[in-house]
Amino acid sequence: RDDYKDVAFHNELYEKYYKESGLIPEEEWEVFWETLKKTLPTTFRFTGSKNHALSVVSTLEETYIPQLRDIIHDGQQVDPPAPIPWYPDNLAWGTTVPKSVIRRCPPFKKFQNFLVSETTVGNISRQEAVSMVPPLFLDIKPHHTVLDMCAAPGSKTAQLIEMLHMGEEAAVQEAVRRAQEERLDPERAPEEEVIDYDRGRPTGLVIANDADYKRSHMLIHQTKRLNSPNLIVTNNDATAFPSLIKSVKKMPNGKLKNTYLKYDRILADVPCSGDGTSRKNYNVWKEWAPYSGLNLHLIQVRILVRGLQMLKVGGRLVYSTCSMNPIENEAVLASAITRCGGNAKVKLIDVSDQLPELKRRPGLKGGWKVMDKQGRWWNSYEEATAGESSGEGWQDRDQRMVRGMWYNPSDNEEERIPTERSMRIYPHLQDTGGFFVAVLEKHAEISPTEEEGPKGKQKKEGVFKPGDTLADTKPRDDVPAETVIVDNAPTEAIVEPPLNLLAGLAAAELTAPVLPSPETESIERPPSPGKRPLESPAPAVIPAKRAKIEEDGSASRRQTGNSQKQSRKSTGTPAEEPFKYLPPDHPTLQEIFKFYHISPFFPKAQFMVRNSEALPTRAIYYTSALAKAILECNEGGKTGIRFVHCGVKMFVKQDVQSPEICAWRIQNEGLSIIEGWIGDERIVLAQKRETVRALLKELFPKWDADEGEPDEKCQEGCAEIREQVRKIGMGCCVLRVEPDKMIDNDASVVEQQGGEGFKERMVLPLWRSRHSINLMLPKEERK
Repeated sequence: RDDYKDVAFHNELYEKYYKESGLIPEEEWEVFWETLKKTLPTTFRFTGSKNHALSVVSTLEETYIPQLRDIIHDGQQVDPPAPIPWYPDNLAWGTTVPKSVIRRCPPFKKFQNFLVSETTVGNISRQEAVSMVPPLFLDIKPHHTVLDMCAAPGSKTAQLIEMLHMGEEAAVQEAVRRAQEERLDPERAPEEEVIDYDRGRPTGLVIANDADYKRSHMLIHQTKRLNSPNLIVTNNDATAFPSLIKSVKKMPNGKLKNTYLKYDRILADVPCSGDGTSRKNYNVWKEWAPYSGLNLHLIQVRILVRGLQMLKVGGRLVYSTCSMNPIENEAVLASAITRCGGNAKVKLIDVSDQLPELKRRPGLKGGWKVMDKQGRWWNSYEEATAGESSGEGWQDRDQRMVRGMWYNPSDNEEERIPTERSMRIYPHLQDTGGFFVAVLEKHAEISPTEEEGPKGKQKKEGVFKPGDTLADTKPRDDVPAETVIVDNAPTEAIVEPPLNLLAGLAAAELTAPVLPSPETESIERPPSPGKRPLESPAPAVIPAKRAKIEEDGSASRRQTGNSQKQSRKSTGTPAEEPFKYLPPDHPTLQEIFKFYHISPFFPKAQFMVRNSEALPTRAIYYTSALAKAILECNEGGKTGIRFVHCGVKMFVKQDVQSPEICAWRIQNEGLSIIEGWIGDERIVLAQKRETVRALLKELFPKWDADEGEPDEKCQEGCAEIREQVRKIGMGCCVLRVEPDKMIDNDASVVEQQGGEGFKERMVLPLWRSRHSINLMLPKEERK
C-alpha cells in the first residue's frame, strides 16, 4: 500500500476493453475508472463460533470505537471503522483510514494492535469485502456435505466451516445434559438424535481442495485455527476431482456395493484473470491482456461442469470469480448449463432479494463481443475464426477461441439461459473490488455433452472437439446416489459407516438402486473428466485467486493440476503420512478415557494417528464420523484422491514424572470438543479474576511449597485453587472459568478494582506438577 502512489495506472487494452464493451454505463465510466485507481479499504471479519465472534465484536464496539470518534488529523475528520452493512450480524467491518494516520494517531495505533493480536489468535480474519459474498448464498446447514473446489488461500473455506458449525455450542450443551441424565438413569429411554447433529456436533463435512500442493498447505494454515473435525483438505485438479466412496457394503450375492459421495453444496470460486482485483493486485495494470480470459474459459467451464456432476439433485452450487469479464462469467454459465442439459436440469437462481444492502448489477443477458490479442472486437465465433480472410492474428484466434465464448440467447424463454440472474459487483458501487457471483441449483441428474475445443488445437488429453466420446465421463441419469457394484473385490475392503452417522445421511443415499455390473470391467465409477499433467508447479504464495496468463497459454495448463496417475515423485510433492484410525479398545484410548473420566457416550472410534503402523507415538487426532468414513473408504489411492489434512489434534504425548501419570495431555485445539465430556475429577474451577490472570501471566507458578518451605513461598494467585489442585493428582487437567459463577466479576467490583471483567466462558488445559502448575498455551494466546 505504501508503494501504491508509484503504480502506473495505465493499461491501454484494459481501459479499451471495459470502456468499449458497454458493461459500464457511460454516465458511470469516470467514477468507475477512478475507483479502480484507489486503494481498497481495509476489511476484516470476526471468525469462529457466532457467540465467540459476537463477544469480540462487543469488545471492539465498547472499548475501541468510542476512542476513534471525532478524531481530527491534518485538519480533516477521520471516520472510525464501521460494520459492512450487508454482512449478517455486524460480523464484518471496514476502515478507509490510511496507514499514515494509524502510525501517527495513538488511538488508531491501539486499534491496530487489537487487530494484529486478534488476528494472531484467529479471532479476526483479514478478508476483502467482496470475497465474503459467495459463501453467504450457499445456505449451509449442519448436516450438509460441502465441497470447495478451488479453496486456497482459504478465507471462504473458513466461512463455510463456520456456517457448518453454526448453533453447535447450544447443541453440545444439550447433548452433554442428555448424556448425563442417561448415565444417571440407564433405564431411561434415550432421546432421538437430531439429524443435523451427532452428540451436538454437526454431521456434515467440508472438503476443501486446491490443485497446487503448496497452496493447499496455505489452506490448512488458514482453517486450522477453527479446530474443526469436520474438515478434509485435498490436493487434486478441480476439473477432474475424483468421485469419493462413502461406504462399501457386501451384497447377498457376495459382490460389493460402493456408494459414492454427492454434495449438498459446492463452491466453485475458480481461477480467473483477476481483472477485478486491480485495486490491490497492481500487476493487473502491468500485465492484463485480452488473452487472460480466453486462456481460462475452458478450464472454468470444466470445473463448473465437474461440480454440477458431483452435486446432489436439489443441491446448490455457487460459481464466482474476481473478474468482470463476461468470457469468464456469463459465457461460462451458458456453456456449462447447455452442456449439462439446459434449464430443465440446472437452473440459475434469482437471489436479488437476498442481502438487499449489497449493491450489485444483474448479469448480462448475452450478445457481448470478444476481443482478440490485437484489441479487435468480434461479434461471433464464425466471424473471428473465418481463417486467413479474417485478417491478422487469425492463427491465434483459432488457437484460443471457442464457440462458447459468445452467447446469443434463444427467443424461446424455456430454452434461454437466464444469465441475468447472476450478479456483477463493480468497484464503484460500494467501494470494493470487482466480483461475479452466480447461484445454481440442480434439478435432475446430468449427462454432459462433448466439449468443443479451439479449431486450431489437435485433440489431446483433456481437450475435446465435436465428435469426441465422453463415455467415461458421463454419469448415469437414473442414479439418485452414486452406487455401483464391484466384481471380484476382496471382502476385507468392506467398510460400513458408523451407525451413529446414519441419522445424518439422506435416505436417498442409503437406498440407492444398484446398477448392473459391466461385463467388460470389474468396476464402474462415476465420472472423472479427462486428466492433464501439471507442466509447471505454481508459486508457493499467490495473494489472490488469479492466474497469470502467458501469451502461449501455458498458465492455462498449469491450472489444471496434477494427473491423478502421476506419482508423488514425478510431481515433486512429498508423500503424506497415512490416516490410520485406532480401534475403540486400543490400550492407549482406554488409559486416556479412564484418566480423564471421559463419558462413555463420547465416541471412541473416531481417533486417528498419522503413521502407517497405526501407532499412537506423538499425537492423536479426532475427526467426525463422516470424515472417518471418507478417509477409510478411499485410502490407498483407489479413487485417485490425495488427502492432505484432516483431524483436530486432541492428545499429545508428554514426558511425565512417574508411570502412574497419564502421559497424554489434552491439546488446546481439541479441548473445546471434548471438555464437556470430561469428568469433574479432572476439572479445576477458577472463580476469581486474579487467579486466571496470574496463570496467564506466570509460567509454572508454585501452587504448593517445597518440602521444608513455608506456605508463603506459594504464588498468591494460586491460593484459590490450591486445594482443588492438591486433590486432583499430577498430570493434565482442565481449568474452567464460568463468568456467571465468579465472585469478583460483577460490574461494580470490576469497576472498583480496575481492569476488565470476563464476559465469555473459558476452558484451558492445565498441567499439574508436584509443586507447580502451568497453562499449556502458546505465548500469543496468553495475551
